[in-house]
Amino acid sequence: MAVDEDGKDFSYFSAVKFGSSGETMYMLVDTGAANSWVMGSDCTTPACFAHNTFGNANSDTLQITKTKFNLTYGTGSVNGVVVSDTVAFAGFTLPLAFGSASNTSSDFSTYPMDGILGLGRSNSNTMGVPTVMEAITNAKLLTANVFGVNLQRNGDGSTDGEINFGAPDTSKYTGTLSYTNTVADGLMWEIPIDDASVNGARCNFTGKTAILDSGTSFVLMPSEDAQLLNAQIPQSQQNGSVSNIPCSSTAPVQFIFSGVTYDVSPKDYVGSPVQGGSLCHSNIIGQQTFGANQWLVGDVFLKNVYTVFDLDKKRIGKSDVAQGMLKHVLINTKAWVAKPYNQ
Repeated sequence: MAVDEDGKDFSYFSAVKFGSSGETMYMLVDTGAANSWVMGSDCTTPACFAHNTFGNANSDTLQITKTKFNLTYGTGSVNGVVVSDTVAFAGFTLPLAFGSASNTSSDFSTYPMDGILGLGRSNSNTMGVPTVMEAITNAKLLTANVFGVNLQRNGDGSTDGEINFGAPDTSKYTGTLSYTNTVADGLMWEIPIDDASVNGARCNFTGKTAILDSGTSFVLMPSEDAQLLNAQIPQSQQNGSVSNIPCSSTAPVQFIFSGVTYDVSPKDYVGSPVQGGSLCHSNIIGQQTFGANQWLVGDVFLKNVYTVFDLDKKRIGKSDVAQGMLKHVLINTKAWVAKPYNQ
């Protein structure tokens, strides 16, 4: 299934067809959320007017329930009712229950998406209906319940973003995958992280975990952790809770999992320019989203790796590759859960 991006690497989405008419809806690809939803045709908020909507006029097979849902994200919230219909993507056609949003906050007005395709783990599923991956698993459509995610970088001009269901796409990476167990009883795609470094200089973090979330644009961590990591970048400056770094930074930021180091390119961690100078905002942001030791690791990191999520085994695998080649990560678990947070 092809994955596109918004031209700024803030959000990644795929075309999914809904209902008897095959209505195309552009869905945010979100490994941090279990629940899927679309903007409903009865929605009258400004965000819905700016996007495609889906309802009875688009499908003879749409089933509407009286079950309500309400989701709050790091940016934005939606509510409505649970519905069901056929959906088609990645060569599959299957029945799926999902949310039909009758109200969306204005945060979604500027996102080029008509809803969210939840690929997160199931334990935090708040709709009480099977998630996308549970529906695929129940339909026995895959020989292995895994999917691989490749997120392209707009600045490179590449258009090879994809999600591959059933197996990793070996054309997207080289090397072999090693594994790390997911956090026991965790609600998200969460794994222990050994440490972080800049150009090999370690920060000496201990007891931290990383939640890998394709629905989050940046890397978010508690302020003290972000300040410590950004301080390792040469000529960085701290402005209150905001870290600024030279726009010309070249040193790789590195995350270390199970003894393996993964580089994050300055193309990704150097953010927008600070007005009137040579400094830029850091895309490694001091913002605590969960616990004091939990990092929300989004697209800033994921663009630098190939990631495979595997629900059949409770572990995450990663592998080094030759310099200049794509590094890759594999995530495996049996339980699927989502968290209602996205940057």
